[in-house]
Amino acid sequence: MAVNRRVTIAQIAESAGVSPATVSRALNHPELVNDRTLGRINSSIRNLGYGGPVDQYREGSPDCRGLVVVNLPWLDNPFYSEIVHGVRVAANNAGYDTLISWDNITNETARSFCSMLRRCGASGVITTSPLSARAIQAVEAVVPLVQCAESRPDVDAPYVTIDDHLAASRATEHLISCGCKRLAIVAGSNEFKFSRERLEGFLDTTARSDVRVLPGWILQIPDNSYALAYSALTHLFDSGEVPDGIFAVSDTFGAAVVRAAHTTGIEIPRDLKVVGFDNAELSTMLTPTLTTVNQPRYRMGYSACRILIDLLAGNELGSRSMVLETELIVRESTAGEAVT
Repeated sequence: MAVNRRVTIAQIAESAGVSPATVSRALNHPELVNDRTLGRINSSIRNLGYGGPVDQYREGSPDCRGLVVVNLPWLDNPFYSEIVHGVRVAANNAGYDTLISWDNITNETARSFCSMLRRCGASGVITTSPLSARAIQAVEAVVPLVQCAESRPDVDAPYVTIDDHLAASRATEHLISCGCKRLAIVAGSNEFKFSRERLEGFLDTTARSDVRVLPGWILQIPDNSYALAYSALTHLFDSGEVPDGIFAVSDTFGAAVVRAAHTTGIEIPRDLKVVGFDNAELSTMLTPTLTTVNQPRYRMGYSACRILIDLLAGNELGSRSMVLETELIVRESTAGEAVT
């Protein structure tokens, strides 16, 4: 048999009928692979004519870097940039490349997403999308998966996230402490954990307080769209009954509040106080600057990637999941004189 020293992990995986991640685990940690699968992989290596030591295949060698796929629900949302940055640093330090996937993974599209993972030789997935339990299980059948920002309590998949309910409660309490008596919220789709739990935190806090929340002041925008939020807020401000405080579940929505208020002659913070969420760079670019909740996005991405790398290495994890702290950053939209 001719010796072929250019055999790749992808070729071995195809021949053995397994994923590239399974081949990688078999070559680096054969004790983690069942005997039948390991036998198929070893047989494929022999049949493909590989004549060198198995060590040449090990992850970290010049010819073989693993691949971490980062799944994003929105490519144009500035929230995800620091998460991706954190993932890339952690992945590169461990000898992995990074691939961004902009894909809305549903029960119907999970199969095609898993096919993509096989084609590109993915080692594992970090997802920031709100996957169903069924979709998570489908992906985990192919490669390890870690949830980042989003998380599901009904599946045993590791995650890195924040306590959105608590953070929203603190943001709402800040508005109340500033003297606001009529509060509104700009929320997103209940499909997302962050929007759903921030809305719940807002409503739970206002229910315990002496403030008004009219039904028309609970705005739910179907997408993280500045334009849709701006349109809804302009309509609200033109209605005649205007709140004196607004909690926006993202800085994108917070920016829409600031712009709509300016357009309709409402002065921030004199007439209306605003709190956003994420501490994205645009929160300091607005006039006035936006009070917001900072969540450690870089650390979220970095930590999620480290958990994934530990899973790929077969390391025992003391804790498979993490809930990180947030911080309220007070700026001009709730304090000081309005900027003109």
